[in-house]
Amino acid sequence: MRYYRLSRLLLELTQAKADGSYYPLLKQLAKVRLLMLDDWGLVEPLTAAHRNDLMEIMDDRHGDSSTLVTSQLPTD
Repeated sequence: MRYYRLSRLLLELTQAKADGSYYPLLKQLAKVRLLMLDDWGLVEPLTAAHRNDLMEIMDDRHGDSSTLVTSQLPTD
């Protein structure tokens, strides 16, 4: 299991791209049995790069592992 606040995951992905560890990080995230992403929607709107990063993560995990997304946004 691995837990991330979404803002920190996005920061870690950005840093991984800069230092060359992006693809190893994606492989690590793909292998985690349960990935928990908290505070979804609390950061400013996602950039195109962040949307692509999240799509890569979700695509790698699809059918093999679980992803839990939580948010504290009010509902109507």
